[in-house]
Parts: sequence; structure tokens; C-alpha cells
Amino acid sequence: MTSLILLQLGWLAVGLTATVLIQIAGLSLISRLVNRLSARPDAVAQTWQIAIMGLVVYLLFVLHLMQIATYAAIYVVTNAIPSLHNALYFSAATFTTIGGDVVRTEEAWQLFAALQGLNGIIMVGWSIAFLVAVTHRLGMWTGKPAGEQ
Repeated sequence: MTSLILLQLGWLAVGLTATVLIQIAGLSLISRLVNRLSARPDAVAQTWQIAIMGLVVYLLFVLHLMQIATYAAIYVVTNAIPSLHNALYFSAATFTTIGGDVVRTEEAWQLFAALQGLNGIIMVGWSIAFLVAVTHRLGMWTGKPAGEQ
């Protein structure tokens, strides 16, 4: 039993490390993109701000899909959920904390799944904080970029 918990914690360290690195790299790239796009003379225009925000939301979604796929790969590699399709579904439901009873992991891997949910809450929260910062940076509610307020 103890060795199984240690195995899960080891795989959790892999998942956490991968998701944090994906998040840092992704947010860094998105931030650079926002800085470039918002430096345009027409960046204050509301239509342009909305387009930038839409792109940011899309890219954050892609980041989270990559993180979900990381955990799905762990489920498949460890045989906790042998089917890639089921592992992706289960991972998405767990990462987003939606849950569901359609697909289940092996009982021995339930702790791992619960901790994946905690990781998902943190990653999504981090993305929301980033999204709020971008909204402020673009001056979405004031009509002025943050530096001019």
C-alpha cells in the first residue's frame, strides 16, 4: 500500500512539473504576444481589444488541453485507465473538477485523480488571474491602456 502511494506521488510530481512548465511557458508566450499586439496604434480600439482577449482565451484553452493530455498520458502509461479516449475524458473531467461516473480510474489511483483535480483548480485559477491582468493591461473597462490610467 505504501509503495503504491509513493508511486502515485512520483507520477504526481511528473504531472505537476509538466503542467507548471506548460503554464509558465504558455503564459510567457501569450504575454509577449499581447504586448506586441497591444503596442499597435489601434490597440485601444474596442474591437481590437476584444480580438486580443478572444485570442488569449483560445490560447489558454489550448494550454489546459495540453495539461489534460499530460495527465491522460500518465493514466495510460500506468494502466490506471488503459484507453486513451477514456483517459482523456477522465482527465478533462478531473482537471476541471466537473467529475463524472462514466469513466473511472482503478481504485488504487483515486488519490492521484483527486490530486490532479487540485492541480487543475490551481492551473485554471492562475489562468483566470492572467486573464484579468491582460484585461487590465488592455484597458478594457477604461478605454485606456493600463499605463495611461
